[in-house]
Amino acid sequence: MKPLLPATTCTRGGWRMPAGIVLAGAVLIASGCLSSSAPDRDIPRPTLLNPRWEEGAFTEHLSFFQEAFQENEETLAPVSQYVGAALREARLQPAMEGRYRLRSRFGRPSGYAGYVGGKHPLAVRGDTSGVPVASQAVLVCADLAEGETPAEAAALLEVARLYGRASQYTIMPERSVIFALWPRLAAQEDPAAGLRTYLEQPTWQLDRVRAVLYVGLAPRRRAEVQALLDEYGIPLYRVAVPPEEERATGSGTAESAEMAASRAARTLAERTHRRLLAATLTGGKMMPALGDSIRVPRPCRPDAQKP
Repeated sequence: MKPLLPATTCTRGGWRMPAGIVLAGAVLIASGCLSSSAPDRDIPRPTLLNPRWEEGAFTEHLSFFQEAFQENEETLAPVSQYVGAALREARLQPAMEGRYRLRSRFGRPSGYAGYVGGKHPLAVRGDTSGVPVASQAVLVCADLAEGETPAEAAALLEVARLYGRASQYTIMPERSVIFALWPRLAAQEDPAAGLRTYLEQPTWQLDRVRAVLYVGLAPRRRAEVQALLDEYGIPLYRVAVPPEEERATGSGTAESAEMAASRAARTLAERTHRRLLAATLTGGKMMPALGDSIRVPRPCRPDAQKP
């Protein structure tokens, strides 16, 4: 069969394009099927280096989790639906079997997780561990416990939204990122049950998990969590909760308490993002690697003069 368009080529920008493709594109543009301007040109795209947080999202997460635990004391079904929808909206890949719920424990999900794939430009090149950077992962996790302020969960969901959406338009992050929440219905349950279950039945090869960033991990639990991770040789980095004086407000009204909780969640999100940015870009100080191609821009000194 003869081709519909001639196979001659034209040169553009140093590379050769088949003339048939050029002609077909011109026909589609002229007919209105394609736009000659870039899609979503006027829509601000998310960026990892200078994130713009959605102010109302933190309050929305906090309000839902607080009401869900109060109204559903025996089940996590509403929480499961909400978290799954949030991870799906963030465009994260499901952690296992096409879903965000991890394996059940005592009839309830042990956690919820999704991931953003790594985009290191040299996928076959490894760092000092010998593992390709794009195949490595950083696990970002937080607790979602009944009776506690869910600022950690709200922060994690917003960081997941930032990375999931930004990855659609950029070549970051270099390392993959797994976002996970560990739910608990009662305070007497083992607080490390979610992480322990995940380590026993992981969705990612543990020898390729470079670090765990635990959002809002209490200092009293750090030794316990580190002991769990030491069995697999995974370092732990704790993202601290803002101190009480940073969250306190002048008045003691319910509205001010909600605003303080939302502000605490945003502060946690910013701290998590800074830690995660250093961990996923191989030029970061946390886990250096060889063969880097992306660097986080460093600000110039105030006295620096442009040439």
